[in-house]
Amino acid sequence: MPASDSRLLRLTVRAALAIGALAAAGCATVTREPTQRVSIVAVDADDQPLPGMRCRVANGAAVYYGDSPMHDVPVRRSFSNLEIECRRGALVARGTAVARGGGSSLQSMLPGGTAMLAIDVLSGRHFSYPIELRVRAGEHLVFDAGRTRGALQADTGNDR
Repeated sequence: MPASDSRLLRLTVRAALAIGALAAAGCATVTREPTQRVSIVAVDADDQPLPGMRCRVANGAAVYYGDSPMHDVPVRRSFSNLEIECRRGALVARGTAVARGGGSSLQSMLPGGTAMLAIDVLSGRHFSYPIELRVRAGEHLVFDAGRTRGALQADTGNDR
């Protein structure tokens, strides 16, 4: 085999390995859906559901409306937080679901990885939200799955 053919074969094998490694690292723009399903339930102070509260759910990509409980709502992934407000009469329940990135640090070390990570961030597919969101009447809760294994609920204020 001539030297030029051998060199071409080595380059082809290296390119195939790099492409395979990138695929294994999981480019979110290719491997992730553009939406994520979340469930939103408005509850009272005793954590009992308050059915029929009218909810507005919004992030930088879209706004959604529905009545609590809202199950499996397909929200568009975005770098911005998901803001939730449910109302019925004088009752108001608010929450913020923090958008967290879910990329691999391995991806940024591979050839083209930084560019793919930038595309993932710009498309919003790099981010996700906690899946179960229980907003409490009279409070504004923050849901952040990035701090613990489950969604951490931290009171940020009291609307009473």
